[in-house]
Amino acid sequence: MPSAATPSLRLEMQAAGENLNTWGAPKLNTVIALIDFAIAGWTTVNLTGPAVLTSANFAPDQARAAMLKFTGTGGCTVTLPSVSKRYDVVNATAGTLTLTTGAGQAAVLGPGDAGPVLCDGTHVLGAQIAGRSLKAYVDAQAWAGQTGNLPGQEGAAGLPLVSDGQTPRWAPLSASAISDFDRAAAAAALGLSVALAAAL
Repeated sequence: MPSAATPSLRLEMQAAGENLNTWGAPKLNTVIALIDFAIAGWTTVNLTGPAVLTSANFAPDQARAAMLKFTGTGGCTVTLPSVSKRYDVVNATAGTLTLTTGAGQAAVLGPGDAGPVLCDGTHVLGAQIAGRSLKAYVDAQAWAGQTGNLPGQEGAAGLPLVSDGQTPRWAPLSASAISDFDRAAAAAALGLSVALAAAL
């Protein structure tokens, strides 16, 4: 019976009586090197668009690495093998990074994010608290904890922060809030800014 690959890390399992006089070297040494890489190996992947991590039986590949650093173009989707595996991921791209198996839930890391990512063979899960990424959770908590009890930002896209003098909130600007807007003064200030910029 020929050798078979382990399901998650694609290591070579020897069949009885197989690979006579080569089981130790190079066969066993290859497996040990691949295990070492799966536990502590680091791979950098430069993205120029959507990518699929390389995956190979009995041989080095990208998907076996313990730690993945992505560089290059942002806004990319990277497809992982549909097997159980934990990765430590660094998003050093210019935009968001989506990790998926092509099915189930995907993990999304913003630019500069780093953290553990878990794959159960279908879903890819990033580190989360209350259903949010660590960065989103910490950002919301830090914002909410500021002096004056500023409201959290979630669900407030495109809205300005307004206050009645006691309670800040996200809301559209009312007509009364802009009734004293001085267009002439604003135009003069803009003209002065342009003139100063040109002079510098």
